[in-house]
Amino acid sequence: MDDRWHRREGYTFHLVNIDCMRQSTRFNVIMELSESIEGLLPYLAAVLPGCTYIHGSGVINVMDDGHIIGITGRRITFTDVGDENEAEALCRRYFQTIREVTSRKDTVAPVFQKRQDLTVLEIFRALPATNCGGCGYSTCMAFAAGVFRRETTIERCPPLAENPHRYAALFHKLALNGHRIPESTQPGRETSR
Repeated sequence: MDDRWHRREGYTFHLVNIDCMRQSTRFNVIMELSESIEGLLPYLAAVLPGCTYIHGSGVINVMDDGHIIGITGRRITFTDVGDENEAEALCRRYFQTIREVTSRKDTVAPVFQKRQDLTVLEIFRALPATNCGGCGYSTCMAFAAGVFRRETTIERCPPLAENPHRYAALFHKLALNGHRIPESTQPGRETSR
């Protein structure tokens, strides 16, 4: 992989080989910001679904469609990127998010405490464990991992879709972690059966 930096207004980025997998066709991306966003981190943490942020740590971590993303004051890193086009799109999207949050900072309630974490195992334990494959995954564990990585949504599980109120605790935890949950499980909503 060539190590040249791609310059854009407000940031530069480049792709790097994954050190532990030299033969991999996947890459990590390092995005360097022109200006520090250290003071913006609590506001970004408020709008990034499912991120992990401890105020004062200077780091936001988030899963986004299978990518592990780390955000610091002057750098954003992305894992498991396929090519330069995907890297460009991720960098552009996150830089746009930074701009949007900066422009509406007065309307965002910043996060100054640790958010609740939800693990793959917790999601798996709350699933019906039928391994029915109706979600498109071969096992409930694979589906739980897909939900955790935000590659799929929880309502893709047929048993949960059929009886969402039975799984209210799972939906509540997912919502606290920034996951999209079915409307039928939100307070004041009833299923139309």
